Amino acid sequence: MYEAKPARRERDVCVVLCHGFPELAASWRHQLQPIADAGFHVMAPDMRGYGLSDGPADPTRYSIAETTADVAALIADAGYEKAVVVGHDFGGMVSWNIPYLQPDSVAGVITLNTPFGYFADNPLEKYEQAYGPENYVAYFQTEECEQLLDKDPARTFRFFMRRDTGSGTNLSRTGRHDPESMAYIHWLKDDESTWPGEVVMDAEELAFYADAYARRGFGGGLSWYRSILRNWAVHTERFPDGVIPRAGVPALMIAASRDPICAPQLSDNLLQYFDEFERRIIDTGHWTQLEDPEGTTEIIVDWLTRHF
Repeated sequence: MYEAKPARRERDVCVVLCHGFPELAASWRHQLQPIADAGFHVMAPDMRGYGLSDGPADPTRYSIAETTADVAALIADAGYEKAVVVGHDFGGMVSWNIPYLQPDSVAGVITLNTPFGYFADNPLEKYEQAYGPENYVAYFQTEECEQLLDKDPARTFRFFMRRDTGSGTNLSRTGRHDPESMAYIHWLKDDESTWPGEVVMDAEELAFYADAYARRGFGGGLSWYRSILRNWAVHTERFPDGVIPRAGVPALMIAASRDPICAPQLSDNLLQYFDEFERRIIDTGHWTQLEDPEGTTEIIVDWLTRHF
């Protein structure tokens, strides 16, 4: 876990930064010190099953109920009653859900890229209906995908961690939220010379991620996707009528204008879930806090200091 503390404790809340797939706590390395300099105790863990954090072999043990409980336990262990929970990608599912599943532990939420909503029907079936059987969520369920990612972690990260240079990236060559973009993962099988965009990390950073995943593999991260049906069950059990109440904490959404997978319009409905909600759109692709660290940090620190 990465951690930064202010010179003295001035805030009643801490900040927890939750990364997504396929990332590590190090994805927040540019945000840690500026948030601490603003007076907040800030922590960025390797999430369950990633990097240096333990994770069960059972893929059903990565449900949103368990991952939000992990964050609540971290907050309590640090000596705080509440935190602002910040999430990116699948970490964004943690930040959106923690007000509902661990309400006593959260004072506010910030989410980068990830939309939020409720599936009345089986989400894997809905994804296949909308995007076809080749969609990335379906492929992430398979052992074939895990073997492909594990085969050469450095190559896998050169594939994933790319920014748009005018011709799209491996997360979307069309620039649209469409079935072709949602099937992006299959392009990993193609020759590397065909991959558009450029790697967003330098060689040292890329080696850090590749080494971590070479030791542990991608199974822990993929287990978050393999728990999607369990997550759906958690919601249907908690909200049997399909109506999610408004959360009583302030929320900030940072959407990325060049992220077709998590397109900004997918967050148009978020106002209905929060009494106090802001959305900012930043000119990046999916790897928001890496592509524009200064801009991302400025938005986060401004919102934190205004609210806390």
